[in-house]
Amino acid sequence: MTRLFGTNGIRWQPDKVDDHNFAIELGLAIGTYFGEGKTICLGMDTRVTGPMIFSGVVSGILSTGCDIIDIGVVPTPTVQFGVRTLKADGGVMITASHNPPEFNGLKCIDHDGTEMARVNEEKIENIYFSKAFHVAAWNAVGDINKNNEMIFRHIQHILSIFKPKDGQKPLKVVVDCSNGPAGDLTPYILRTMGCEVITLNAQPDGMFPGRMPEPLEKNLQGLMKAVTDTGADLGIAHDGDADRATFIDEKGNYVNGDESLALFVIDTLKSRKGKVVVPVNTSRKVIDSISSGGGELELTPIGSPIIARRMGNVNAIIGGEGNGGVIFPENMLCRDGMMTAARMVEVLANNDKTLSQMVSDLPEYYIMRSKYECPDNLKAKVLDRVKEISHDLDILDIDGVKIEEENWWVLFRPSGTEPIFRVTTEAKDTETAQLKLNEYKAKLKKIIEEIE
Repeated sequence: MTRLFGTNGIRWQPDKVDDHNFAIELGLAIGTYFGEGKTICLGMDTRVTGPMIFSGVVSGILSTGCDIIDIGVVPTPTVQFGVRTLKADGGVMITASHNPPEFNGLKCIDHDGTEMARVNEEKIENIYFSKAFHVAAWNAVGDINKNNEMIFRHIQHILSIFKPKDGQKPLKVVVDCSNGPAGDLTPYILRTMGCEVITLNAQPDGMFPGRMPEPLEKNLQGLMKAVTDTGADLGIAHDGDADRATFIDEKGNYVNGDESLALFVIDTLKSRKGKVVVPVNTSRKVIDSISSGGGELELTPIGSPIIARRMGNVNAIIGGEGNGGVIFPENMLCRDGMMTAARMVEVLANNDKTLSQMVSDLPEYYIMRSKYECPDNLKAKVLDRVKEISHDLDILDIDGVKIEEENWWVLFRPSGTEPIFRVTTEAKDTETAQLKLNEYKAKLKKIIEEIE
C-alpha cells in the first residue's frame, strides 16, 4: 500500500503537490478516523506555509464533525502536552520538523499524547486513499476554539520538575532556537533556572534565515563560534519544531546525539535503576553506559513513537535516539527539546566536570553512515539474502538486519519512504568502521545485482 506517513509524520512541498485539496483531504481523513464529536488539539510551527496548510487541515477536520482546540504557534511537544492535559481525543501538529523551509507536513498524536502508532496511521492512510470520508450534516460540523494558555502550562510543568540544589553553579548558555516556536520559551526556562542566557535565531521566521532547521554540526557553526566567543559553558540548538536539542561543549565542539544521550543515561542511572529504551542503530557509547551504570537495555525498531510506547509498556526510566530526541518519562512520553535543554543544564550545574570532560570519559566508538539505491519491490528479498549469508554471525532483525561482532556492528535498514537501503557501521576505530562500511556496501550491491 502507498504510504503517507514516514518515520515521523507526513512531509511534502506544498508547491509541488498536484492536488491542491491535499491538506483538506488529510483533514477529512484524520477527522473521519477520530470520529464525529471528538476533540482534536492543533498547533503549528513557524513555517511560511503553516497558516495555509493549517487552514486546509482545519477545514477538513471540522467538516467531519470534530471539534478543534487551536493552541497556536508552539513546539510539537506542547501539542502533545495539550492533548494529554486537555484530555483531547488526539492532536495534529503542522510541521516539517528539521526539513528545509520549502517543506511542510504534519504529525498526528494519539489520545495519550504520544506520536501516533503506525497501526493508526495506516487507518488514516486507508481512509485517505479510498476517499471514504465521513462528512457531517450542516448543523453538526465541528467548532474551533482557541487556547492561548497551553504553552505557559507546558513551561510551568517543565520548571516544576527541576529543583535547584544549594550551591548549584550558575551557567552561561547560548541557545539557538532555529527561528522556530521555542524562541522565547527555552531561554525563559533556562533563565528561570538561574542561567545567563544568550540567544541566537530566537525570532520566529519560517524562512529560517539564521540556519537550516536541522541541528547538524555543519549548520551550527555560528553557535559553536558564539559559545567560544562568549566563554559560555554550553550551547543548545533546537530543530524546527523544538522536539529535539543538540549540544555544543564549552570548547565549541559539537556533541553528537548518541553522546548526549549517553550522558543523560549515566546521570539517570546514578539515582535510580531500571530499563532504558533505545533503537537498534544506537551507538555502543550508549549501550556500554547502560551496562556500566546498572541499567537494563531494551532495543526497539527505529522511531520515537515506537520508543515512547515501549517505554510506557516496560516502565522505563529514560529512552531516546541519537538525533537529540530524548524522552524523560517524568515529563511525558515524547521527545521534548525544551525539557532536554533544561535537563542538560541540570546535569552540568550539578557536576564538577565540564561538558567536554564528560564526553571524553565516554567509551570510544565511531559511527559511519551511507545509503545504496534499491527498488522497493526487492527490499524484502535483499534482507532475506543478507540473513542467509550472515547465518553464522550474531543477527538482530527487529528493524532491518543488524550484524554484531565484538568490536563492530553493521545495520542494513530499508527506507520506508525512499528506494534505498541505509547502511550504518560502528567500530572502536575509524579505520575499521570505514572498512566494514565499504565491505558491506559491496555485499549489498552484489546481492541486489543477483536478485535483479
